[in-house]
Amino acid sequence: MSELTPEDRRWLDAAARYAAPFTGTTADNPAVAALLVEPISQTLVSRAVTAKGGRPHAESQVIETAGFEAAGCTLYVTLEPCHHWDRTPPCVDAIIRAGIMRVVIGAADPQHVGSMALLESAGVETILADHAPSLALHAGHLLRHAKGRPFVNTVLAVSADGKLDRSGEAQASILGAGARDWIGMQRARSDAILVGAATARTDPDLTVKLPGLATRTPLRVVLSGATGVDRRMNLIGGFSGHRTAIIAETGVAVDAPVSVETMRVNGLSGRPDLKAALAALSGKGIQNVLVEPGQRLLAAMLDADLVDAITIITAPSRLGDEGLVASPDGPLTDLLAAAGLVEIDQQRLGDDVLVRYGRPAKPV
Repeated sequence: MSELTPEDRRWLDAAARYAAPFTGTTADNPAVAALLVEPISQTLVSRAVTAKGGRPHAESQVIETAGFEAAGCTLYVTLEPCHHWDRTPPCVDAIIRAGIMRVVIGAADPQHVGSMALLESAGVETILADHAPSLALHAGHLLRHAKGRPFVNTVLAVSADGKLDRSGEAQASILGAGARDWIGMQRARSDAILVGAATARTDPDLTVKLPGLATRTPLRVVLSGATGVDRRMNLIGGFSGHRTAIIAETGVAVDAPVSVETMRVNGLSGRPDLKAALAALSGKGIQNVLVEPGQRLLAAMLDADLVDAITIITAPSRLGDEGLVASPDGPLTDLLAAAGLVEIDQQRLGDDVLVRYGRPAKPV
């Protein structure tokens, strides 16, 4: 088996970048990218991403596009190919039939242990790269199969004095246009948006408003409180054309139209258990969930160690007594540190400052 080369890393980097905009479009399948490359000239022959809705897979698409040119090529794929029949034929079989000489895989897939051995037994040189961008791209898929829950990305908009706006679009009404568009893109790349009942009562619609991306609005999920939820919330009772669901503790009253799915989970004092709520979403094929929390939900998610990444967006305005303290338990940065989250990067969008926190990278 050959070593991973600098060219291999560059092609895997390109594959991960190519797939990233398609996250949130592939249903219960991961957004895998596959590139076929002629190894001598280092020329791209064909490329593909998992199709909308999850099928066909990226590997079968690049092979079909390349035709006879696939023979002798190197296949770069961000996630280990499938090897069993499901709703599509096995990609491993298609790779072998196409005469592909070498396969470089970004991340192993717990669903398809054994695919690499099958490729190697057929004479296909196979390398597992443990490629950080591929692992990040497929974090939701990997978490779903390792821990039974989706990847939890959280966005919180706060004022300069650390307050939440009590009203508006999921606490984001204090932000400028650039930051609001950034949140819209996070929504478009998620499989679901989760808010608590208190946030839902502020009358957000939780849609993607970016031009041309309205159809990328994901499943909108309301986490019920102890008092239940009903169709007086516009998010539940109003017609929008977008899918909506409620997660409620088993004994809590829910009044919703038949078009709104209700998921019942165990809980305490009328509040659903957060781990059970995320497991219920995972069971529906959700890989990446965007949480736009209020004060109570943020504290509960951090306390339960269920936040994988969080972006704090700070607006220049001060809310004073009109706002709600984002964290009554102390500075947000202290809570994030206690939850094992470290600053990854920051950027400025207009007058708003975005600081992203995540899990420390594990040494390779």
